[in-house]
Amino acid sequence: MDVLQDCNSYSHIGNSFGFVCRTMEKHCGIQQLASYEKYEFVQLLKILNAKEKMLAARFFCQLPANVGSFRVLLQLQELRILTATQYILSKENSDQLQVDLIIFLESEFELLANVFLSAAYNADYAMKLTLILTAALGHLYSGLVSNPKISNLGYLEPLCKALPDDALCVCTNMHLNTLLELHRTESINEAFANFSAWINEGVDELTFVKHLCDRLFVGHQQEALQYLFKQSNSENFRQWKFYLILVQSIASAASPESTVYIKKYLKNRLLQTASTGCLTSLLHLLLTARAASASTMDIQKNLDNYAKWYKQNIGEMTYILGTEKFQLILGLLEEALPYEKELQYLEIHVSIAISPGGRLVQAYKTKCRAQVSQLKLAAKRKASRD
Repeated sequence: MDVLQDCNSYSHIGNSFGFVCRTMEKHCGIQQLASYEKYEFVQLLKILNAKEKMLAARFFCQLPANVGSFRVLLQLQELRILTATQYILSKENSDQLQVDLIIFLESEFELLANVFLSAAYNADYAMKLTLILTAALGHLYSGLVSNPKISNLGYLEPLCKALPDDALCVCTNMHLNTLLELHRTESINEAFANFSAWINEGVDELTFVKHLCDRLFVGHQQEALQYLFKQSNSENFRQWKFYLILVQSIASAASPESTVYIKKYLKNRLLQTASTGCLTSLLHLLLTARAASASTMDIQKNLDNYAKWYKQNIGEMTYILGTEKFQLILGLLEEALPYEKELQYLEIHVSIAISPGGRLVQAYKTKCRAQVSQLKLAAKRKASRD
């Protein structure tokens, strides 16, 4: 290797350095070592001086990955000769990089924790490491979308134990962003058309999302929701599928404090929408309320939850909005009708009274009923074709 060839040009390099490197290479090629062999290797590493440690780290990074490589890397990390982060950065432009990280995710949890810690605290490399980690997570989760059995996400528990709260928050945001990017829609119209199908898929098939919510986000539910709400409010947001699945998954396991947080967010969102008059904001509100309401395994109960939210926030909005803003929200609800594609939710809008009633409310209700009739007719035609 280059390091061994060049070591004669360095001062302070002992005669045993070459033996240490050859032993390191040998150990990388062995899957299991006897405890005495591990001990002897550690003793060899401990006698290296600062210059030799630097060269040994460089030598290891030049070696091809082998069956014992990550066991050796862990020993180097424990002795502060080479960290997993430094190793990963040395492979930045290598085809082996993502393979190594998938192995970290599957079994090398101490090495993985080091990389996440560096992504949280190392200002010089945080952005680069975040891109590397999210790419690895993206590969893993894309595989789980196709086959939920390829991983049990065993890295989550060790990672939660290894990371301090602030680093865990950074880690959580990485996971959330990776999940959001797994699917993009053409428009918010697609989210309304596929809402129930996506929620059912999240519950029945994409179970890894619930595992993440139960293991990684459980102690940081409000932070996770805050991140999701902020991202979904960005201009031209298209990651609706996993946004809705994540809100549903977090709401289904929400602590009492997190449930209150969701309710406050939705109420503030209504007030904000009444101030801005933005249709997209109202559409976001309706979808988020439906996802947050779908918190049980009972579909009828979830619909009842949404009906309760709709009554308290839309049916009684006159108590928190002035006349002008009340009329503005009614107008936006009318504009939202072409987006409504699910009969059960629209029938809730038809059945729940909006105080104080009057001509504008009746006009909205009439248009709701017309949309209900169209949806029923479309469903009947589809059934006859099938």
